[in-house]
Amino acid sequence: MSTSTTEQIVLSVRRSTPRLWLAAAVGTVTLVVLYAALPLAGVAYPTARPILEPVTGPAARVLSAIDVTAVLVVVAALTVVSIVRALPYGIGAVLMLCPGAPLTAAAARSWLPESVLASAHPDGRIVAVASLVAAASLVVPPRVRPAVLGLGLAATAAVALAAVVTAAASIVGVLGALAITGTWWALAAVVMAHSPIAARRERKTPLDTAALKLRR
Repeated sequence: MSTSTTEQIVLSVRRSTPRLWLAAAVGTVTLVVLYAALPLAGVAYPTARPILEPVTGPAARVLSAIDVTAVLVVVAALTVVSIVRALPYGIGAVLMLCPGAPLTAAAARSWLPESVLASAHPDGRIVAVASLVAAASLVVPPRVRPAVLGLGLAATAAVALAAVVTAAASIVGVLGALAITGTWWALAAVVMAHSPIAARRERKTPLDTAALKLRR
């Protein structure tokens, strides 16, 4: 790798990292406002009710299709993609984002006060689908990324709509789920932004892997 290429990589990382940290901060602030500031200010979120009853059945089936097995299969596939594409931090980003976002949503549902209705809690199924799409956007080849994002955003929108239609989540629950996913995506993207630097380092010292660097 030439010096000019190395300088371009470092410069690109330095430019992108502050924007990613800002995105993570925006997601965190959104969560604080939704689940701390507004409830403490006495704002009561409305109770979710089923809408569009003719499509409630299909919407419920959409939600029931999202289970742990399906999520794990996609995570495994994304891990394989990271290995095949030799992305030094790809596996770490996938394993950071996919479990991190759903676990955060689960923790929020456990810790939120009773004054916040269950339908306003971050919906775990929306988080699961959105985090898989976000992880895929970080590791798939650039030529297929637009298609992956398009299909993934459509799937996320479908799951969010199904949750609202069946009253599994309110608009607040959807916003909370997307804020959690966006925050974890930004943090994982910071990791991926340093991947080119990790690749250059590992070519110089093959035994000094990214995993070893992270443990130091």
